[in-house]
Order: sequence, then structure tokens, then C-alpha cells
Amino acid sequence: MKRSLGIIVVVLILVVVGVAALMTGLYQRRLAIAQEDMVVLDFDDPQVEYADLQQDLTKWPLVSRRPLEEIRKRRALLQYWQGDYADLVELARTASQSDEPMDPEIQILAANALYRVAQHGPQDKATVLKNLDAVIRAYAEALRAGSDLPDTAFNYELAVRIREEISSGRRKGGMPNSQVDETKSDPNMHGDPGEPPKDMKVEQFQIRIPMDPKEIKNSQEQTAGTGQQRKRKG
Repeated sequence: MKRSLGIIVVVLILVVVGVAALMTGLYQRRLAIAQEDMVVLDFDDPQVEYADLQQDLTKWPLVSRRPLEEIRKRRALLQYWQGDYADLVELARTASQSDEPMDPEIQILAANALYRVAQHGPQDKATVLKNLDAVIRAYAEALRAGSDLPDTAFNYELAVRIREEISSGRRKGGMPNSQVDETKSDPNMHGDPGEPPKDMKVEQFQIRIPMDPKEIKNSQEQTAGTGQQRKRKG
């Protein structure tokens, strides 16, 4: 009897572990698919997927806060690269008033969003200085929260320097890159989009695309046995 009871207990434990492993695997797979979409700058599907994941996690029993915090960070990153700064700006402005500690990565995104709003907002001196004060406070809060990313300290010092230059009159015209150039694409999560070199016609700019392995194999098979001497490259 005791042996049978022990076997039942072991089976139940294995079933619970198996279900937990299955749910974890499905969760990681959905995260990976959403991340793949973000890498190719397809933001619509991840937006839906992250919302569904967050809703599903709240229904699962005994779920720790870590997966929910991970999804929250990814949704904040998604909002930032979509140019949807409203929620992030509100987080940056209320970070010091909140009793609950905020994740340092989200605080950095919020501070960056504040900077973008200041960059593309009104460029009169009083408004720019006011916005930069909020940006500087947001970066300081991120540093106090324990952010160890070099970009945080760099952005903080950059914001302080820009404010000093505008305040003293050494910088004219407001924030750097405040003028929108409609001929250029906005930066994305991979950086500034590439473009042909200056003073070069588009017709002269050549793009070399690597051959597909199947195409390389087919070209080798076509030259094999023909008696043609293969030219050495380089």
C-alpha cells in the first residue's frame, strides 16, 4: 500500500513538472517569435502577442513576477521604437513619486522618451530648458535605481552639457537634431538606416547580395566536367 502510494505521488510530481516545463517552453517560444518580428521591424504582431502573453500569465497559477516584468520591459521597448512615448513619459515624470521601485531598464527607456519629446517639441529656450531638467532628473533616477549601462551615464552627461550650452547661449537653435529632415528615415532599433554615399548617383551605388548556398552548388555542378578551367579569384 505504501509503495503504491509512493508511486502515485512520484507520478503526480512528474506530471506537475512536465506541465510546468511544457508551459515554460510555450512561453519562451511565443517570446522568441515576438522578438523575431521586432528584429525585422514588424511591430504589429509583437504588440498583440505581448498583450496576450501578459493576460495569459495572470491566469496561470503560481507564476512569479519575473515573466510579467520581462513582458513589461519588452512592451515598453516596443512602445519606444514605435514612437509611442506617452506612457513612458508619464513613467519618467512620476518615477520619483512612486513607492514601488521601477525597473532600471524601463527608467532608461522613459528618460530616452523624454529626450525625444524635448527634441521634437517646441524649441524656445524656456521650454527646452524645462524639458531638459525633466530629462536630467529621469536619467539621475535611472542611475540611482542601479542602472549599470554605460549609455545611462553618457546620456545623463550629454543632457547636462546640452542644457549648460543652451542656458549660457553657446548653443543656438534649441536641441541637437531638432529639425526633422523628411528626406531621411528615422532611426530604428538597429541604428540609422543606410543610404548611398553623398555626391554619388543612385545608379552608381551597387548592392552586393551573397549567393544562396543552393545557387553556389548549382553553379559548381554546371562547371564540373565541362573541361573549362576555373579562374582563380583574388
